[in-house]
Amino acid sequence: MNRETWKAQEREYAKILGGRRIAVTGRSGSDVPDIISKNFVGEVKKSSNGKCVSQKTLKALRGIKEVGKAKGKIALLLQAHKEPNKRNVEHVVSMFLDDFTYLARELINENREQLKRLEASEDLAI
Repeated sequence: MNRETWKAQEREYAKILGGRRIAVTGRSGSDVPDIISKNFVGEVKKSSNGKCVSQKTLKALRGIKEVGKAKGKIALLLQAHKEPNKRNVEHVVSMFLDDFTYLARELINENREQLKRLEASEDLAI
């Protein structure tokens, strides 16, 4: 995948969430996020070959989104993941970005306000 493609995706998500893309080269693992803001840290995964999100997950999300739309409700896909030979179950909530930004709009607005203050102080070399 073209490096500019995933960098652009990270920048786009950072802008949507009112945060910044963290440019880190040569990192391994997730000890440094791709995006950071006052209220969120984010790791971005982008795929042009359909391997980021399983078809099963996408089908379920699309289906519940239609139900939510018909009922005037926000769609959530709740998944319980248990790995073979492990005791604990990990619980995951998935949703489409538009639903998330609707729910988190106040936090996103806080992020944008803080980002404006940070950029203003950087301009003044404070």
